[in-house]
Amino acid sequence: MARTDSLSTRRKRALTALLSTPTIEGAAVKCGLSRRTLFRYLADPVFKAALRRQQDATVAAAVAALSGLAGSAIETLRDTLTDPEATPSVKVRAALGILEARRRIAELADLADRVKALEESWQKQ
Repeated sequence: MARTDSLSTRRKRALTALLSTPTIEGAAVKCGLSRRTLFRYLADPVFKAALRRQQDATVAAAVAALSGLAGSAIETLRDTLTDPEATPSVKVRAALGILEARRRIAELADLADRVKALEESWQKQ
């Protein structure tokens, strides 16, 4: 398993740009490399593994952050639903949005774990 500290400075810059930019073109501009170079990096198993680990860590952090907010969202929803004077549709939508996002990210993380287990099982065969 390759680590990011084994990557060159240029590859580390490319990794950071790919993680923070929605397109290859934008990442290339951000890190000062050509699109072709980024595609070459993405074809490299060591670079690809480092990128995947960073992406997985980002997803895990998002899940943790949303999990931390779920309690507050539930409280907001409960307070809104029990407040006889309030018509806070925006608050309700926000609370439901947080809960829905948390559910989706947890679902995606679960699916990623299941796919990884299937891949590992398949590789053993």
